[in-house]
Amino acid sequence: MFSTLYQATGFKRALDLFEAGRFDEGRALLKSLQDEFLAVCDENQALKQQLAEVAEVLDLAEKVQFDGQKYWLEEDGERKGPFCQVCYDRDGLLVHLHRHENHWECQSCHGLYMLPHESEKSPQKKPRMRSTLEKTVPLFLEQEMG
Repeated sequence: MFSTLYQATGFKRALDLFEAGRFDEGRALLKSLQDEFLAVCDENQALKQQLAEVAEVLDLAEKVQFDGQKYWLEEDGERKGPFCQVCYDRDGLLVHLHRHENHWECQSCHGLYMLPHESEKSPQKKPRMRSTLEKTVPLFLEQEMG
């Protein structure tokens, strides 16, 4: 590809060629500059598309939440999912998990995810520790030598 400086000076050279009556050379130079311009336009469009895709991935990454086992999509205050952790981490794909009686399954990689038990869903009170033990149990028992 030609440099920007070449393109800028190329138009001046084409004008000089036309003014000197060297029309075939001027046309060839203009055709070359036109081809370069179209290639730059194509490259610019491809870069814009890549930038849009990167922005979309970054936007999605901000909305995806990991619960320690699988992913959820938080969008407009609504929680969608769950989605397969393996497929998202490996391929960047949000694959819905299919719910079964005791687990979810990924239809793509066939990964299994356990459903939380009811006791895990609601906050559970921890048992209080007793301040003193009712009976002390020795760690080692002394044996009589005899």
